[in-house]
Amino acid sequence: MAGISKKLYAYTLTQSDVAKMLPKRKRESHKGTYGRAAIVAGSIEYTGAAYLSAAACLRSGAGYTVLFVPSEILPHYILKAPEVILKSSNEGSRYALNEESMGQVCEYDAVAYGMGMGVSQAVADGAAWLLSRYQGRLILDADGLNSLCVYKKAEFSTLLKNAKCDVVLTPHVKEYSRVVKACDWTDSTHYEDVQKFAAAHSVTVLLKDYYSVITDGERIALNTTGNSGQAKAGSGDVLSGVIVGLCAQGASGYNGGCAGAFLCGYAADMAAEKLGEYSLTATDCIARLGDAFMALKGQG
Repeated sequence: MAGISKKLYAYTLTQSDVAKMLPKRKRESHKGTYGRAAIVAGSIEYTGAAYLSAAACLRSGAGYTVLFVPSEILPHYILKAPEVILKSSNEGSRYALNEESMGQVCEYDAVAYGMGMGVSQAVADGAAWLLSRYQGRLILDADGLNSLCVYKKAEFSTLLKNAKCDVVLTPHVKEYSRVVKACDWTDSTHYEDVQKFAAAHSVTVLLKDYYSVITDGERIALNTTGNSGQAKAGSGDVLSGVIVGLCAQGASGYNGGCAGAFLCGYAADMAAEKLGEYSLTATDCIARLGDAFMALKGQG
């Protein structure tokens, strides 16, 4: 591990580091061995986010990938990725809290919530519901975080501190600024400040930037894979899908965040070698995830 700051004990992720973080595959196993991942995502405006997350999760090794979307848009996903199990999160074309379906979500080993759902009271209520009841590994991304900042500002910090689950927050820099302001915390992306926020709220933070920072309040890792081709819509959805898939297999929130960031960036670098950074898309990154995993073979 290459130390970038002895004071903060941060390190740059390497292939060897990430290989050791990956859940192990066994010859004698079945799909139940590798966990069940649930993705709660999508709306009539952002149908692609849910698909990208689910497609990326399939490539991450989870035994089951289950996509919960509003019932009116569910038909659009039929056979788009035939390996994905489709379930309705609620009636309508946008998310609304349905405790029966959320109860089903809580049965899964890992949950990713927020991608392409839009900012609303309902989305904030769903995120708060999971934080107070779910006991697995919960990845909160995009509109899950944005909605909490707007509609649950007064209780956001308490919800995180009292969560029953292993929480991973995956904001980009602007979203992180909203999160820390909502939690009345120092609005700074300096490594030490992010570490202190994670420690105070008992969460893992994956701060997405040109170099991403991952910290669980004790450890700090820096991911340097990836390129400007990822600065496009959909890249964060892919990352959430990979992380939830790894966590469903048993990776901790921290290890899932580190490995997910590294693998997505690595896949993007491989894709950019052929397509260039201008033309790179999130779908291209998903297509190269297998190559990224293979590059780590024998490194652990």
